[in-house]
Amino acid sequence: MALACDTHPVQNLKVLARLREFGLPEEQVTGWAAWANRDGLSACETLIADEPGPFCFGATPTMADLCLVPQLANARRFGVDLNAFPRLLKAEAAAKTNKAFADAAPDRQPDAE
Repeated sequence: MALACDTHPVQNLKVLARLREFGLPEEQVTGWAAWANRDGLSACETLIADEPGPFCFGATPTMADLCLVPQLANARRFGVDLNAFPRLLKAEAAAKTNKAFADAAPDRQPDAE
């Protein structure tokens, strides 16, 4: 929920477009998105720090992993340094070995450019 409810909604395309409509320079819009990502990922890193993994909450993927993988992609898009989130990166790496996650990657979709 930390990602799906607290992080993603405040940095999605609709919110960023509205910030642009208010006349904010692109640097501030991108900064907002990066801040929202860092803040949410930091909370999640703390939440799962003591979980053994390899996924967010154990040996099999959960809804948390479904939310984490695209959120990390967004964080990269906005230039967030992910080195502060080793446990999240471990969960992402586990997810990327899962066929369902690999097949769902944006670059594997029929409309990908």
